[in-house]
Amino acid sequence: MTQAVAALCGTRAAERSSGSTEDRQFKYFGDVVHLEDGWYALSTYARQVNPDDLTELCLAPRSGPPAAGDSAYHVISHVAETERLRLQVGAHAPVHGLGLWAMGRPDDFLDKSLHEALCAIEDPGLAEQLVSDRLSPVAPLTSTACAGVLQGAQAQTYLACTTPGIRLVWGPPGTGKTTVLKRAIDHLASRNKRVLLVSGTNIAVDNALEGAVKTRTGLLPGELVRVGTPHLASVADDPRVCLALLVRERIRETEDRRQQTESDLLALRDSPVLTRLRGLEDALSGYDPEAYRQAHDRLAHGSRLAALTADVADADTEVKKATGHRDHAAEVVRRCLAAERSVDDQRAQLMEVVRLQAVLDSMEQELLPAQSAARKARLPLERARQELDTLDLEQGVRARLRNRKRRAELTQALPGLVARQVNLAEAASRAASAFDRQRELLLPRIDELTRLAHPVDAAELTRLAEATARARSSLDDTEDSLSEARQKHDGLRARFSRAQQQQPGPRPDDRTTVEAAERADFPALEAKRTALRGKAATTLKRCRDLEKQHEQLLKEISRLRARAEPDIIRNAKVVATTLARMRINKAVAAGPYDVVLVDEAAAASLPELVVAVAKAGETAVLLGDFCQLGPIEHRRTPSDTELSRWLTRDCFAVVGIGTPDEAMAHPGCAALLTTHRFGPDLTELVNRIAYGSTLPDGPRLDSAVVARNREEDPEIVLITTDRLGDEGLGIARTPRKGKGRWWTAGSVVAQALAEHHRDQGESVGIVTPYNAQADLTHDWLADQGSLHRSPPVEVGTAHRFQGREFDVVVLDLVEDGRTLGWTGLGDLGSDRDFARTGARLFNVGATRARRRVYIVAAWSAVSRAATGTVLAHVRELATPGPDRRILGVRAAHLLGMEESELSAEDSTAIQREIWQAFDGHVRWDAVHDEHDYFPAALEAIDAAKESIWLWAPWYYTRLWDVLPHLNAARLRGVRVVVFVVEDSDEGLRRQLRHPNAVTAADAARRLPELQAGVGQVVRIRTMHQKILVVDERTTFLGSLNTLSHSPRGSGARREIMVRFRGSRFARTLLEHEHASALSRPAVCTRCGSEMEARKYKINQKKAPRSHYWVWACPTKATDPQTGKPRSCGAMREVHPQDTVFVPKQRRI
Repeated sequence: MTQAVAALCGTRAAERSSGSTEDRQFKYFGDVVHLEDGWYALSTYARQVNPDDLTELCLAPRSGPPAAGDSAYHVISHVAETERLRLQVGAHAPVHGLGLWAMGRPDDFLDKSLHEALCAIEDPGLAEQLVSDRLSPVAPLTSTACAGVLQGAQAQTYLACTTPGIRLVWGPPGTGKTTVLKRAIDHLASRNKRVLLVSGTNIAVDNALEGAVKTRTGLLPGELVRVGTPHLASVADDPRVCLALLVRERIRETEDRRQQTESDLLALRDSPVLTRLRGLEDALSGYDPEAYRQAHDRLAHGSRLAALTADVADADTEVKKATGHRDHAAEVVRRCLAAERSVDDQRAQLMEVVRLQAVLDSMEQELLPAQSAARKARLPLERARQELDTLDLEQGVRARLRNRKRRAELTQALPGLVARQVNLAEAASRAASAFDRQRELLLPRIDELTRLAHPVDAAELTRLAEATARARSSLDDTEDSLSEARQKHDGLRARFSRAQQQQPGPRPDDRTTVEAAERADFPALEAKRTALRGKAATTLKRCRDLEKQHEQLLKEISRLRARAEPDIIRNAKVVATTLARMRINKAVAAGPYDVVLVDEAAAASLPELVVAVAKAGETAVLLGDFCQLGPIEHRRTPSDTELSRWLTRDCFAVVGIGTPDEAMAHPGCAALLTTHRFGPDLTELVNRIAYGSTLPDGPRLDSAVVARNREEDPEIVLITTDRLGDEGLGIARTPRKGKGRWWTAGSVVAQALAEHHRDQGESVGIVTPYNAQADLTHDWLADQGSLHRSPPVEVGTAHRFQGREFDVVVLDLVEDGRTLGWTGLGDLGSDRDFARTGARLFNVGATRARRRVYIVAAWSAVSRAATGTVLAHVRELATPGPDRRILGVRAAHLLGMEESELSAEDSTAIQREIWQAFDGHVRWDAVHDEHDYFPAALEAIDAAKESIWLWAPWYYTRLWDVLPHLNAARLRGVRVVVFVVEDSDEGLRRQLRHPNAVTAADAARRLPELQAGVGQVVRIRTMHQKILVVDERTTFLGSLNTLSHSPRGSGARREIMVRFRGSRFARTLLEHEHASALSRPAVCTRCGSEMEARKYKINQKKAPRSHYWVWACPTKATDPQTGKPRSCGAMREVHPQDTVFVPKQRRI
């Protein structure tokens, strides 16, 4: 044992060293769906979410890890259900926009915890006896227990659980392990023995614990404790057993405070002001005011840029115009200067004339003063002479004496005056002579030069000079204008460049965003919301305070829970949990335990069992079935045989048990060989495959179930898919990515059978070997709304259903007969792991059934199966004869058959039952994938004579392929009605806001073109159906959207569309979809707009229905008082009986 543990620890340590060491951080696990106040659901089908491996669970928007703000809501409790996890948070959490965030454990956490648990074992105790094959002997087969109630193997098992030692119990499905365990647990608890009940899966733990709870009388709270997340509602809701409920009772006072805080929050939330605010929030759902503002600003900025661009263009035109004017003025100046240059000779001649004339003028100017001076000199001389003559003529002495002085002066002055006059006269004479001489010389020259310059004269030169001056002035003016134009242009260009740099221009989808928002009146509603938030500030603050108080109380509850849980676990007599949880939870791991019981032990790895068994002080019992699936092989299992054998073998193989004969022969193993779950026919089949001995008188599994009339109510039905391959339905395909197989035959047949049996009140499990097929069937059922209903229909691989049971099991083998698959090659006696696992997969699936097993496969695969394989045993039991246990039905024979064709004389009871299943739930004659659907659909549309009903939520580019055919049908007189989503759908809005302007423009014209082409388009809020009904007889139903499916690129998906024939099915479907009522949209009497269909939940207890339909006006009306647009909000019931549900203030 020491060597084994050392090898295991070494292997796990090596794995851990190569494993992930990432730091713990919040991880997003997916969006949640609101169920009711405070409760949400997370789908767990396609993702591994084990709440036991998560801490700090909370709901928050997916935009980022939750912070300590208002947007994170801590999970109060969680409930594991079929394919989903129900999560409880404060009832004040919002309905939309949340997802699960949690702290996940590192990838190698479980390996590390297992390694640490192994290394922590000081005394392996009974674990060493297990690995060294020293099991304690079981009681004799003749033993009895519980006052004779338990006998034989069940008594052996009971005594193994209640007496010291370690033993194995081989218990095939339905053989009473749970029955024995519940009695043994009750007995041990009554003797004050501390019991650890563990298994590899939650459901196995819950099954065993549920029986013990029912058996034990006077059960006190905390005696039996379920640690971890229960998967059975009876355990999860039992306050005496469920650890979470036990803890809640311990901390009742704090929990009451939390609930009171939650009630206060809800009361505030329902206040009138917050109710109105919530209505605005709902109306503005999906509206991003910041995106609108930015788009609006970009558009306004774009308008400014456009105006600037126009101004720049105008300025550029002005510059060009001014440049033209400048150039023209410059040309005029050039011409004027040229004209002046052309008369340069004449100018020189005329300038010479001017010069010569100036010389004459100068001489003349000199002559005139001389002549004037001479003339002036004669005047004083003549006056002096005249005065002297006058004096000489005077008579008398007195007179002569009186004038004597004057006469003397005149006589004395007269010579000087004569001399002066003579001199000046001579000077004037000389000047006149000189002038006359020069004039005689220059005048001819002047005449000659004037003649040479003719016709140019001084006036012409003046005119040319003035013209040049005017041209130069004009040129200066145009230069100034050009400079001003250039300055203006450069200034506008600089403003444009700055504007471009300061803020980006409009995006292609900005105008659509703004127009759509304004058309929906979102900005006005946003303003109202902002104003209402201001009015409700006090109430909102109170809400935030209460929310913080609520979250603080949850943290306090978490701290109290952490202290209460270990105390409850330590005081429990029976602790039930999973193998993983056993070593993770310190209080569980600490023990001590007198007895350790391990259910489904054959599916657990040996190291996990060693850790569990080592905790047993007195007794350890490992119950399991080595013919079912074994331990999942670790991805890093070492290649060394010495090490890998401890990781790949189950607990039975460790002690040398691998067959029923070896189990019966081993003294330390009890064998339960009587099943109480299924009848003798299925028992015979699984005996041949797995449980029957190879010896003639060896052990075999027996059935305690009373045999039924095989012809009327068979246990096993083989539905063959041969001849369905003509339509591609029955052909198995390999996924493009990954391994496995898938086909459409199994999905369609399984869905029909599941719906039929659920209608009978029976639970159904659809089991397949391949993940690809499970995913396809699951998606198909989900699209038909077949999941999460009661009784449940579940889909998965055999690994998912080990430990489960259903009334009916559909085994979809995906065997088309061309190449044998996993179960086709399955053989438990083979030396190949692949073949052995294939047999175990079939065995697990078949043994889940309580009442009936359907096997879906091609008969060609069954008929060619090698002897000893799973399908060979099916063939032997399906072949007519005395050993026949399996009834066969040909799917191709019944599918699409009219009732009149089904003869009561020629058909069996099972054929009629399956025909009813197909008729009630599937009436089809072909199944199409994404490649061949459109040719078939368009052919049906082109052949339509009366009506076409099309549900296609989204209309993208595929519309242009289909619309011409719909339009042609309308023009032929065919009634065409198309149902699509309404305008606020986010997918359509993304198309309208597409960054590619061509795509956005194409999206904008699709609805008008569709309305024009088909005549009647009905808009429905949040629809998802994909249906095409032609002439109320041919129906296509599935997952492919006729108007939007993308045939290529990232949008290409694998789809399925089933074609159904028959008017009954078509009419039923049309009635279910309210086709007739919804095909005539009401018109709003307030604003005259066509209304859209909406579906609302009825929040009334004992209401006749869960939902009601209304017509709602999607447009905006003008407020007669304010003149501003407002939401119309008008409603009208679709069905008269729903009038009471429509709000009175909105009803028209």
